[in-house]
Amino acid sequence: MFYSRPAIEPLGWDLLALPTPDGSRNFAARTSDDRPVDFRFSSGWLTVERGDVGASPDDDMDEVLSMPISPFGIMDISAEQICDILGLTVNRRPAIVPDWRADRGFDWSGRTTYWCSTHSMMLRDDAELLAAKICAAFDDAVMLQNVWLWQPPRVRCRQIKFMLDSDDYARFAIGCDRERVAQILSADEVPLEEFERVLFPKIYLMRTDHGEDLSGSRMIRERSAAAPEFDYHTIQHRHYRIWVEYATDDARAQAMMATLLQVFDSHFCRGLEIVDLETGEILGEDWTDEEDTRSYSVPFKEWCAENARRYLSVGMHREADGSRERFVGFRPVSSSRGSFAAR
Repeated sequence: MFYSRPAIEPLGWDLLALPTPDGSRNFAARTSDDRPVDFRFSSGWLTVERGDVGASPDDDMDEVLSMPISPFGIMDISAEQICDILGLTVNRRPAIVPDWRADRGFDWSGRTTYWCSTHSMMLRDDAELLAAKICAAFDDAVMLQNVWLWQPPRVRCRQIKFMLDSDDYARFAIGCDRERVAQILSADEVPLEEFERVLFPKIYLMRTDHGEDLSGSRMIRERSAAAPEFDYHTIQHRHYRIWVEYATDDARAQAMMATLLQVFDSHFCRGLEIVDLETGEILGEDWTDEEDTRSYSVPFKEWCAENARRYLSVGMHREADGSRERFVGFRPVSSSRGSFAAR
């Protein structure tokens, strides 16, 4: 999913003062017409609530906005950035947002564009195949692995020709100055700032599941202890996160991103078919993926297609009216894959 400056219609509110921290994820403020306001930034989502004129912050508020403005995992946002993103003034004046730098968190100014997604992938050969596809799509691609060192911040870096099953991480140098990349590779250590400046755009492929059970089978066994044993087959798999970051107005980087999206479209699929594990009834399809975290690889889809009782994962599904909860399996939809280019 693409992230940059959020496309939010300015709210046009005037605040008496900058929002102040109110807990770990909330900011509180009051408008010049005496309404309490609450801003919450959590898991990449920004939620805004506003109360009635003269109300207390403890009174009920109405939700005005709730939307993802950054990938999951981004934790920090300043009061000035909130005001700038939402089109708020403080005592009739725009909030002054400090100049953004790449080592100071996420950039909501619009000068940087990010693309972030998480995908379910097979344990073996899947990430290796994707990395090879990325390198094959670019004449100048160099695949790297690095170690971060601190005090002062610096990096030790090496080039790799291919990924192994045991590799959890790779970074790709594409469209970078080849001579400077070679200098980084030949040096024992380089300052972190120089490393990030040379290897820009940033392109990461990293494993994020840390080895936990993603299949859902353990939960099904625990919750269905008194029920008949279900006939299904899942397999342990991995989650990989792809992170791309580039200057929004860089035409070359835009062309690079377009090529990357073609690679991703060739390797990943969307859409889940929901099946009742007890009856085999198809309950419907689920294409919701607001945060780009629910797609799966073509090899994983092909594995599921070999047997009708194979699933990407299993879990619980509640009826729309909340009246019933079922044990279900999630498997790939049979229709064509959805494109990543529009997200």
